[in-house]
Amino acid sequence: MNQLLAIVALAVVAGAVVVVASRDTRTVLLALAVTLVATPLVADPLASPLGLAARLVGAILATYLLWVVARDRGIGEGIASPTGGSRIGWPAEVLMAAGAAVVGYAAHGLGAAAEGPAMASAAGFAIAAPAVAPVATGHDVIRVGTGLLLLIDAALLVRSALGGTPGDVEQLVTAAMLIVLAGAVAALAANARADGSGGYAFSDPARVRVRREPDAHPLDQT
Repeated sequence: MNQLLAIVALAVVAGAVVVVASRDTRTVLLALAVTLVATPLVADPLASPLGLAARLVGAILATYLLWVVARDRGIGEGIASPTGGSRIGWPAEVLMAAGAAVVGYAAHGLGAAAEGPAMASAAGFAIAAPAVAPVATGHDVIRVGTGLLLLIDAALLVRSALGGTPGDVEQLVTAAMLIVLAGAVAALAANARADGSGGYAFSDPARVRVRREPDAHPLDQT
């Protein structure tokens, strides 16, 4: 079981690193789907079939909402609009995640008795470390939104490491939370694409805004 948990945790962290490092939006979303789907499996014991099904549906639906926006091609482009990507490169992101995983494994329980596996703590720390930069420095909706989803996923892993496997109700609430957040990010990304720039940036500095004349006009003086 420990070897299986290690393999699943490695897949979760690898997916998160791809999400942070890649500039291709569709690659980012596929990696995000892998991370969200595999996260509830990093638990000992595994959740009930109902809980796992809820998390699976929540992960797939959350990613699909973002995929609906990303699958459309950019204006005047032959490929989908890119997202920010890592500024330090994927090797540095891998090293950062590996160092955080060691810290998370060593700090399992945070000084108290833990009910979940240490692998969940290691994976949670490994995801949280590289996910901070997209949220803090991202300039487009997809990058910031996926960073937020990764931070939530990291918190869920640490929670499983501390408190054990979540119950069915908590799994349902978690799935609903992921769907709502992904839906909000998808709506913002669609609005960013619709502003004429063809990308997901919060603002386009090269865009010239047209100034409207005031609706109210002064009365003619006689």
